[in-house]
Amino acid sequence: MKHAVKTLCLATLMVGLAFGANAQFRQSVFLNGNLPTGNFGQNVSENHTIVPLTYEEVGKAAAFGFGLGYRASYRFDVGVGMVAPFVQIDVLWNTINSSWNDKYLNDNLTAPTYFNFPFMAGVSYLYDQLWNDITPYAEFGVGADMLWITAEGKPASQNNGTLYYAYNPSFAMSWMLGAGAYFGRHVSVGVYYYGMGKHAIDYTSATLRNNNVAQAQLDANNLLNHGRETRTVGSLAIRIGFHF
Repeated sequence: MKHAVKTLCLATLMVGLAFGANAQFRQSVFLNGNLPTGNFGQNVSENHTIVPLTYEEVGKAAAFGFGLGYRASYRFDVGVGMVAPFVQIDVLWNTINSSWNDKYLNDNLTAPTYFNFPFMAGVSYLYDQLWNDITPYAEFGVGADMLWITAEGKPASQNNGTLYYAYNPSFAMSWMLGAGAYFGRHVSVGVYYYGMGKHAIDYTSATLRNNNVAQAQLDANNLLNHGRETRTVGSLAIRIGFHF
């Protein structure tokens, strides 16, 4: 029994050393264009026709946006291709769509802007035995997303305290699925879907502090009677990666 345990430990150590010898540490930077999906890209309710959106409709009507990402990974040769565990963080930026943005401009109000910060851990599989300079890959990641919605309206000093709304969305679980190809060692192009979860949306204390008393009471009653609004956030993205 002792001999079997020693043999198993030695085999495990040898496998670990072999993987370590074949491991390649890589860093990657990504640029992307992203198309909002879910509630994120949904039209505002027909019953809501004026700005600001308030918590009842904010988090919708996002326009096509852009993003940046950073990744650290290790590649292991597994005989038939390579496996690469990774961690990454992205920032995805979306404005509100042009028709609603025009309404804010006409009323001299600031429109909300949306930022998502998904943090992921996952794994890639690269099949490097098909063509010399083209390496197909597929990958999956899971993690958490932080949604940040900038304030809409105007500060109290500029609007007599009636049209200022700041938001505090919750964190949500997120996932990512992607596929594409490396062209050489340093450039890749892929198509991805980001599922960034369901975020509950609440006002910050600054909203009630900067709006007038009657408006603050109305907002508080709306939250009490109807509960928090939630938004399902997703993005379909094309990513260009640069790997070092």
